[in-house]
Amino acid sequence: MTNLNPDFCRKIREARRAAKISQGELAAEVGCNQSAISMFEQGDGTKLNDDVIAKLSKKFGIDISTGTSAPQPAPARPIAALPRSGFCPNPNCPSNQRYEVEGRSLARPDRSAADPVGGRFCAVCGEVLERRCPNCGSPVHDGAICSFCGEPYVMV
Repeated sequence: MTNLNPDFCRKIREARRAAKISQGELAAEVGCNQSAISMFEQGDGTKLNDDVIAKLSKKFGIDISTGTSAPQPAPARPIAALPRSGFCPNPNCPSNQRYEVEGRSLARPDRSAADPVGGRFCAVCGEVLERRCPNCGSPVHDGAICSFCGEPYVMV
């Protein structure tokens, strides 16, 4: 989308956090990858196509051109049984330990640092925790890469 207001990206992140929706949940709802949402929220407006940006604008009631929002009631969300421990999807969070394998940069989520008590938010940076693979939805395990789809949990 051309001339995307940077405030829009920031407002989307704030609205998602206020609604207590993880990046993975939002990505599944609007039809993109969790990593694209992460990069978009960091200000890279080129990571999402116009359709996805329009869905985000509609979902959170934020005007694309100005980045302003109208107050909206929080959507009702069913309470689901989630695994106790989650990981932080923020690639810049200190709870994600970076390393390289065959020239590929990866981040190994430290679930005990990000989620020591089974909370909803990262104890280090405050991001909404992920409890399922952002790529395929499988339950997470210790490690950096999902054993079901082969994709990294945290995109670096």
